[in-house]
Amino acid sequence: MEALESLIERYVDCYNRIDVDGMLECVTDDVRFENISNAGQSMQLQGKDALSQVASASAQAFTYRRQRLISLLCSGDKAAAEVRFQGTAALDLPNGIMQGQSVDIKGASFFEARDGLLCKIVDYS
Repeated sequence: MEALESLIERYVDCYNRIDVDGMLECVTDDVRFENISNAGQSMQLQGKDALSQVASASAQAFTYRRQRLISLLCSGDKAAAEVRFQGTAALDLPNGIMQGQSVDIKGASFFEARDGLLCKIVDYS
């Protein structure tokens, strides 16, 4: 359980530092990533290459971004977290957020691990 918590904290830390390579070191080659948004723009992808492309594009979309784990519960190879995302848009985003506008979203993330790496990440906002 402690290992999964540390892995998730490392993944989020890399995300906050816009360290895409570090994020990718935390996931399996066949990682499944889903982002489910109330505002639309939901996505599903599979594989480290697809996650790399989305993570790199997301890094370009914000001049500032920070994801914070408010709470994290781990059980076996699964975890659930309450999260808060804050950011400032670097460009006009498809969901209507304009360049320079601040974003502050609360949501939940669910993680699953296999062989010491994250194999599934699902974000709800």
